[in-house]
Amino acid sequence: TGGAQGHYYIDPKTEKLTKSTSAYERPQPHACFIQSVKDDLVNDGGIMDLWSREARLFKYGSGTGTNFSHIRGAGERLSGGGYSSGLMSFLKIGDRAAGAIKSGGTTRRAAKMVCLDLDHPDIEEFILWKVKEERKVASLVTGSKIAKKHLENVFTAIKENKEALGENVYVGKTNKALARAIKNAQNDFVPMNYISRCVELAKQGFEKITFEVYDTDWNSEAYATVSGQNSNNSIRIPNSFFKALKNGGNWELKARGTGKVTKTLKAKDLWETIAESAWQCADPGVQFDDTINEWHTCPNDGRINASNPCSEYMFLDDTACNLASLNLMKFLDPLTGMFDIESYIHACEVWTLVLEISVLMAQFPSKEIAERSFEYRTLGLGYANVGALLMCMGYPYDSEKGR
Repeated sequence: TGGAQGHYYIDPKTEKLTKSTSAYERPQPHACFIQSVKDDLVNDGGIMDLWSREARLFKYGSGTGTNFSHIRGAGERLSGGGYSSGLMSFLKIGDRAAGAIKSGGTTRRAAKMVCLDLDHPDIEEFILWKVKEERKVASLVTGSKIAKKHLENVFTAIKENKEALGENVYVGKTNKALARAIKNAQNDFVPMNYISRCVELAKQGFEKITFEVYDTDWNSEAYATVSGQNSNNSIRIPNSFFKALKNGGNWELKARGTGKVTKTLKAKDLWETIAESAWQCADPGVQFDDTINEWHTCPNDGRINASNPCSEYMFLDDTACNLASLNLMKFLDPLTGMFDIESYIHACEVWTLVLEISVLMAQFPSKEIAERSFEYRTLGLGYANVGALLMCMGYPYDSEKGR
């Protein structure tokens, strides 16, 4: 059973919202969640509450996405006085929390999507977030290797000349090798306090200094040190931006509290920043906000603001989607090479019922998601191995027969 974790569900018999009394009386079969966040620090639906809701999802192996565009940008006024520290300071907290919890155990990173509208005051910093953090990794790796090499040279210069110079071996004026080692270290910007520390340790009989060397493995200490590594980041771009881009126009960033323009950028410059950032670190992704909402199946009930971490699920905020995929290769007759359409239709019907049942048997991380999942019955039925199927049938992927 396990203690209750703050989940809710709709009782299918009474159709009333009910709080779960244990961790496992109901499963969490939904893989994909989209959650809202208010511009509020500690109340229900606010920033710190979102981290708790995300924790519930990560703990049981699910992923979540949120559009953070309601959060005020850096320097905007707070109702209680003072100024906001900005969206990025909160995103870094959420990133740390996700890195600690992960999704479904320690072998997988947290499945987390962060979306931001293109007119948010902190959009430039958001776009360059991962780029700058990866530069920090490069600096840690390069700097640690250079520093260790020079510090070892200081020890070597002392060790190899100790017999000949005696106590004078620790002085650069008499130990020319030490003087060269110190000079070379300073030329490569090794901090003088570390160089001095090596000399002092050598006087005490030490022959080396403990100095960590980092590498660029994504699971390494270097990446664990920097932020922004536990989420996919996407920007929501409206058609108006592409019109401004096409016409050589400007793009305005707007304060969340007042709606006033905080900064005006050239659309071309912002687009180049997006492209270069994505080229360097694969983020941010691009979501075409107007097109997505033109294709919305329930537009009267609200906008689509975000997606799940892999973006195959796009729907209203505070909803969840279960996932199942039918292996298309299992419907290919090896003797005739024909696809069994009737069996495929039957499998779709059966699995639609299975997914429908999973909505009723599930528990959810918040009251809103429990209610909306019951109301909308968001089901995720797809297919896998379409490429293998087409190859086995001898159809080119990009062909009329393939389509």
